[in-house]
Amino acid sequence: MKNRLFPLVSLMVLVFVSCQPPAEQAAAEQPAEGPDHAAFDAKVSVIKAFLKAYMDEDMAALESLVSDTLRWSPAAYNGGNWLGKEDYLAGLQNYHNEFDNIQFHEGIDGLNDAPGASIAYWSGSVFPESTATEAPDIIRVYGTWTATHTESGTEIGAKWYGLVWVNQAGQIAQFADYFDFHGLAAQVAAE
Repeated sequence: MKNRLFPLVSLMVLVFVSCQPPAEQAAAEQPAEGPDHAAFDAKVSVIKAFLKAYMDEDMAALESLVSDTLRWSPAAYNGGNWLGKEDYLAGLQNYHNEFDNIQFHEGIDGLNDAPGASIAYWSGSVFPESTATEAPDIIRVYGTWTATHTESGTEIGAKWYGLVWVNQAGQIAQFADYFDFHGLAAQVAAE
């Protein structure tokens, strides 16, 4: 009887072990760590602090929120050249000189109506698959800028999209913004 029971028990153990997934497959089936929401929120906080300082025309705060090694791609086409911190701060100061009551309205018109919607700040992607990521390395920011042209009193507005990279020190290290740069001049001239 023992001789017949041993092969049967061995066969059952073999079947049980072979039905278990390999260690690599078992590890792959474990849920991924997931997106780093805390890092995303921290970077968005830096961007919001920057936007507030800009609206408040606080150049000292703006300077502290921008890395000394900033790379900036302005909205006006310049041949694809990246500019530095001094150029960026000078551009911001120019807007402060030319416009009053500069305001940023977060989000995409018509999409912010959804309850709990946060349509202004995005990061990560699932497409294309080869570069999909959950890491909040680049924050995409959407909104509308409004202001009053200082000299003429003309109210202006511009839809805006920005790509912002925030470094480990909590400073903006790279920035690219997109809006109808020449449309601002057209709105002022249309007075």
